[in-house]
Amino acid sequence: MHGGVLRRIAAGLTIAIALVAAPAMETAANEKTFIQSLADQAIAALSDQSISLEARESRFQRLLRDGFAMRKIGRYVVGRYWKAMNPDQQGEYQALFAAWILKSYSAQLGGYSGQKFEIYRTAKAGSKGLFVRTRIVRPGVAPLRCDWRVRKFKSGYKVVDVVIEGVSMLSTQRAEFTAVLRKYGPDGLIDALQMRLMKFPATSG
Repeated sequence: MHGGVLRRIAAGLTIAIALVAAPAMETAANEKTFIQSLADQAIAALSDQSISLEARESRFQRLLRDGFAMRKIGRYVVGRYWKAMNPDQQGEYQALFAAWILKSYSAQLGGYSGQKFEIYRTAKAGSKGLFVRTRIVRPGVAPLRCDWRVRKFKSGYKVVDVVIEGVSMLSTQRAEFTAVLRKYGPDGLIDALQMRLMKFPATSG
């Protein structure tokens, strides 16, 4: 799997959820409030210098796990190949996918440097979701556009996709995974995720 684009998304995503959100908007208040809460919790986790980087990463991972519809995302990115997996493969894949996403994003913690976060509008995302459109203002460079696709589930609001400068986390990951699945099948994807996880320090997360 080629991870260059994903690493770019991961870096942008880490910045995005680590920022203080703007004042409340009159429309889509629930979705906006959810994103603001996510940002507030992230900044608290990232800025707590009284604990170790490992502990901050662990807090950040819990935040992602709670705020993102991880199982839905995991199933979507394998597309039609989900039905080609047996129950054991599905379970192992979902566990590895979640662990990899959480560690990939939390590993970007060191890049946070206090950028500003602005929510400027919302837009419908299909029949069941809403995009919360944001800008990340960074000193000396052009603002970074980050759109959050939010959907309400029985357990509450969840992020189902993040689009960094027009590049969708879901679409990018689906293209990468489809290439692996087409060539090596479900076991090949599971092996690839295991290899990626092995590259992270054992103490991370």
